[in-house]
Amino acid sequence: MKKLSILFFLTVMSGWMLHAQPINRSTPETNLKSAKQAEENGNPYEALDLYEKVYEVNKDKAVSLKIAELEYTLRDYEKAERAYARIVNRDRKQEFTEQKYWYAMSMKRNGKYAEAADMFQQYIDAGQDPGLVQAAKREKAGCELGKKAKQPDNLLVNNLGKKANSPQTEASPIYNGGELYYTSMQSKEVVEMDGKNQEWYMKVYSASKSGKEYGAPTALGTEINREGWQQGNVSITPDGKTMYFTRALLKEEGQTLAESKIYYSMKGSDGWSGANEVSGVNGDYIAKHPCEGELFGEKVLFFVANMPGGKGGFDIYYAPKKSDGVFGLPVNLGEVINTVGEESSPFYRDGKLYFSTDGRPTLGGLDVFESQWNGSVWSEPKNMSLGVNSSVDDIYYTQTPDGMSGFFVSNRPGPNNLKSKTCCDDIYAWEIERVKVNLMAKTLRFKRKGEKENQPLTGATLQVVDVSDKNPANVASKTNTAANDFTFELQPEKSYLVIATRDGYQPDSVTFNTVGIKKSRDIEKTLTLRLVRKEPETRIVKTNEPIRLDNILYDYDKWDIRPDAEPDLQYLTDLLKKYPDMKIELSSHTDSRGQDAYNESLSQKRAESAKAWIVAKGIAADRIVAKGYGEKQLLNNCANGVDCTEEQHQLNRRTEFKIIAGPTSITIEREEKVMPENKQ
Repeated sequence: MKKLSILFFLTVMSGWMLHAQPINRSTPETNLKSAKQAEENGNPYEALDLYEKVYEVNKDKAVSLKIAELEYTLRDYEKAERAYARIVNRDRKQEFTEQKYWYAMSMKRNGKYAEAADMFQQYIDAGQDPGLVQAAKREKAGCELGKKAKQPDNLLVNNLGKKANSPQTEASPIYNGGELYYTSMQSKEVVEMDGKNQEWYMKVYSASKSGKEYGAPTALGTEINREGWQQGNVSITPDGKTMYFTRALLKEEGQTLAESKIYYSMKGSDGWSGANEVSGVNGDYIAKHPCEGELFGEKVLFFVANMPGGKGGFDIYYAPKKSDGVFGLPVNLGEVINTVGEESSPFYRDGKLYFSTDGRPTLGGLDVFESQWNGSVWSEPKNMSLGVNSSVDDIYYTQTPDGMSGFFVSNRPGPNNLKSKTCCDDIYAWEIERVKVNLMAKTLRFKRKGEKENQPLTGATLQVVDVSDKNPANVASKTNTAANDFTFELQPEKSYLVIATRDGYQPDSVTFNTVGIKKSRDIEKTLTLRLVRKEPETRIVKTNEPIRLDNILYDYDKWDIRPDAEPDLQYLTDLLKKYPDMKIELSSHTDSRGQDAYNESLSQKRAESAKAWIVAKGIAADRIVAKGYGEKQLLNNCANGVDCTEEQHQLNRRTEFKIIAGPTSITIEREEKVMPENKQ
């Protein structure tokens, strides 16, 4: 099957429609002769109109086949599917078995993966062309991918709109310095294109964003756009200083390429300089799709070419950069990247190569793939997700500097269609939705006698602490004297501790995380504080005198801070604030059950857990020495082998503190149990 305008769509820099010349009344024979001539001249739309007139009269199967081929070539897949269905479904003599492949391809391009897979299998079973049989197996595998494909919830994809996109094809969008550069013909009419037409030619344009949309583009000057040549494949280096693009000429007899070479331009204070042909990568072959990247620690130019010795029609190559516009000998990227199909539009960013190909199982025709460079080899290319890829052609994938958004080109149905829903390529913007997670917290007072439920508590302070790492970090603190609600902005993939305090009340806290959250959402939490009624007692505590914190107890085999421990931890925090030069040893102990080494490790974790709570309240970490003693300092006779109750064992699972530096004695307003020195 001949590839007419599709050749230009896929192998140069873009595509455009061909003008259908007015047709006078003629006989079927005359129309048939004119149709063949138009097809030879590379005017498929004119040929299609003529073939349809012939078929209306004679219903010839050969003409019907020509119509189907041209509809597919012109990417009108809905009409192509109907045309091939008319041929295949009426083929009782099995004369058109080979057309089952193209019938299946048409259905696949229309997103009918199950039906297409069945038809591909029919061709695999009966097809005579070994190359197409292998291709059918690959395409069927792509259909299986299509059946399972789902667009990620956080991937947003939008057509760039009618101002930036024209009814014709746009290509190679690249973002640089607030401007979007791309190539286009910017015609609203069907244009006849061949080597004789000097009026219409592809140019490099730039467009600026106005509000949420990009405005109408402006053509760059003659330094870049040369009259009569087809400019395409524009790319710009990350530093914004070098632009690469191609200049191509068409053969006079149609829209096949006479030549295509890579050029570059440098940006100065006066704008882009006059373009010059790069040295080292152009030759007696078609060179296109340039993009600067890095390999083996040096800058290289990735590009696409059909030079002899490649893996398929067009392969991706690289050439080491020697100086501005000068490159070494091209090197084929090899079979990990290149296939027997067509590779196109490479884009490099931070060790990853993005490119399009139809030589692998794809969701459509050309799909975008990514491959990671590890310093010596490329990883097996991975098909990008649905949304970036579709059931049609998706090419020219790029990213903005932050990697969270970018652009690509697709002929999926859009708002600017000149001839059919899938005839023409538009620019699409993609974006990974920035996940916003908000904490919506409320403080309540624990219900009193006679009250049926907890009551709103104003005047509380909420402190949010990031406890994702070993060293807790304060995120924010707010006091609301007028109401009991709080809002905090959080980050995804984090763990948080929220502490609520208010004078005269026992503090409350809650822990949670934002791990795995992929879409913006609010997290609601309620913290309930109890009124403190007990009058404090005072006493003097001396250096190295161990003070047991009665309420800092632990569940068996756990080191988590229990809610009933928070008042004592808050009290110890207040003491450290009251005596700013005081340093303490915060010790934790276990019962005798379990192995000695394990108990020592467990008690260390418990001590560090208590320390983290206090550090999160603003106390410097170097003022607290966390020490785990394991089962070395039991408070009773519940040693190894002694039968004790759970309450007796729990008495040993405790936390204590003693002053190790600073004041020789302090006054505490709390009744504490002073414990004698424990013997080993």
